[in-house]
Amino acid sequence: MTSIIALLALTLPVQSDGPDWSGRWVTTYGDMMLTQEDDSVHGYYTYGGLSTIEGRVDRTGRLNFEYTEAAASGEGWFELSEGGQSFSGRWRQSGSTAWSSWEGYRAGSEGGKWLVVLEAEWQSGMSEAEYSFGEMLRAFLSRLDSVRVRHRFVHDAADLRRFCAEASMLPGDVYLLLAAHATEEGIELAEGTCSASSLSRALQSFQGNLRLVHFSACLVMNGPLPDKLLRELNEDNPDLVISGYTRDVDWALSAVLEMFYLDLILGKGHSPGEAAEILLQSIDAAGENDTRYLEGAGFDYVFEERAARSAAGK
Repeated sequence: MTSIIALLALTLPVQSDGPDWSGRWVTTYGDMMLTQEDDSVHGYYTYGGLSTIEGRVDRTGRLNFEYTEAAASGEGWFELSEGGQSFSGRWRQSGSTAWSSWEGYRAGSEGGKWLVVLEAEWQSGMSEAEYSFGEMLRAFLSRLDSVRVRHRFVHDAADLRRFCAEASMLPGDVYLLLAAHATEEGIELAEGTCSASSLSRALQSFQGNLRLVHFSACLVMNGPLPDKLLRELNEDNPDLVISGYTRDVDWALSAVLEMFYLDLILGKGHSPGEAAEILLQSIDAAGENDTRYLEGAGFDYVFEERAARSAAGK
C-alpha cells in the first residue's frame, strides 16, 4: 500500500459543534472508515485493495481531501446531508480536469459477532496436501446463527494490514484469530516473520470493536509480543484480550481447545477473559501441566487489568 499523503493546506478550524465525519461508510468506491480529530480527517477505503484518504473540514462543513490508491491519486470533496447520515461529493484524478461523483451513507450500527480468521498457508510444497484450520472453524460454527465467519489467507504484512482494516469496518464485535507457524518474535508468513511492530500497525485500524486477538500459533505468548500489543491497542479497544500458547502445542490439541474456547465466547456468551479461565479450569492439558498422555499446551492470555498487575509485580 502506498504511504499516506500529506495533508491539504490548512484552513480555518471547524467549530466544535460542526459536522462529524467519523465512522463507517458504504460508498461508491467501497467501504470506508473515517476518523475525525478537530478539523482533520483521515481514513481508508476498500477500492483497489486498501486506499487512503486524508483532508480537512472547512468552515462550511465540507471535507476537502486527497486520496491515494495503488495506481492513482487525486483530490475531491464531500458534503454531509442534513442529519449527517449520507454524503455526496466529487473527485478527480491528479492531472485530470474531469470530475466524477462519489456518494455514501453511514453503515448500519446493528450489533453482531464476527470471527475473522487470518491464516498463513501451512503447506510448503506440492507434496503436502492442503489443509485449513479456518475452514474447520467455519464448518464448526455454522450452526450459530448469530455468528458470521470471514476467512482469508495472508502471505505478507500488506495482506495483514488490508484484511485487518476491512475487518475493523465490520458492524459489530470482532474476534480475530491468527493461524500460522510462529516463534516468540511473531507469526511466520511467506515473506518472513511478522513482528510485534508489524502486527501492531495492522491492528491499529480497529477503533473499539476488537474483542479478541487469539494466536492459533506456538510460542507467541512466551515472549514480550502479547504485552506490547496490549499496551499499544488497549486505549482504542479497552476490552481487548490477547491469547495463545507459550509452548509448541500439539495440532490436534490446539484444535480442540480453540473450538471449545470460541464456542464459549461466540456460542455461550462468555467474555474472552471468562472463556479463557473456563478453558484452563476445564481441560487439564490446556495450561502448563502435562497429563499422562499429552504435554500441556501452555494456553495463556492477557488483558488490561492482568497486565497492570503484572507490571506492578502483584
